[in-house]
Amino acid sequence: MILVIFDLETTGLDRIKDQIIQFSGLKIDTSNHSILDSKNLYIQPVGDYSISIGAYTKHRITPEFLKDKPYLKDVAQEIVDFIGDNNVVTYNGNGFDIPFLKTELNKYGYDINFMNRKCFDAFLEEKARNGINLENTYLRYKGKTMTEAGLTAHDAMSDIKATYAVFVAQQKHKAYDAQKMYGEDNVIMDADFDGQIKPCFNIGKYRNVSIEYVAKYDQKYLQWCVSDKSNFMNSTKEYIKSYITY
Repeated sequence: MILVIFDLETTGLDRIKDQIIQFSGLKIDTSNHSILDSKNLYIQPVGDYSISIGAYTKHRITPEFLKDKPYLKDVAQEIVDFIGDNNVVTYNGNGFDIPFLKTELNKYGYDINFMNRKCFDAFLEEKARNGINLENTYLRYKGKTMTEAGLTAHDAMSDIKATYAVFVAQQKHKAYDAQKMYGEDNVIMDADFDGQIKPCFNIGKYRNVSIEYVAKYDQKYLQWCVSDKSNFMNSTKEYIKSYITY
């Protein structure tokens, strides 16, 4: 079987407003895992565009780097021909790369029908194999289902018993401390930012961007966060205040 593995880098996460800035693909013969062809295209967006901070910290592609690269309309046929009628493999492509690519291609009169082929998503498969819901987690750690253990999933008392059993098993496997909280409304969470785990916004235009970074470049946003205009909890506002320079 021939498979095409592909990935996109974009100016942001909104497939309606954002644009593709890199398409990379491999065409592989699965009978011997040999690479039959490869494609790595950097693409210049059209119009007056910007690259979101969250996207930039992931791929480090700048507008200056892209200024002499071809536009998508110039390489769209090349991408369509490369993927062809082959089955594809992505990592979270079913939710992001495939709809993003289709949306962008459609703007220029091109299309790829992903419904007439197999689309393997390694992210979804991994999530399914190592499910994060309580029943799957309990089974993974305890070696039996909650029902087999005399517990009823989604019954609160059974759930807390299962939760504690998972907690004990986790600590036995690898001890860990309580996760740091920066407020009580999940607005700020630890996340990977520029290769380091830092307190980052979990919502809004700076989602997955560290508060430290925002504090350097957008103090007005932090001031809005702690004002009456935002509905953040007081505990979150108090944490954000420590980054505001008046």
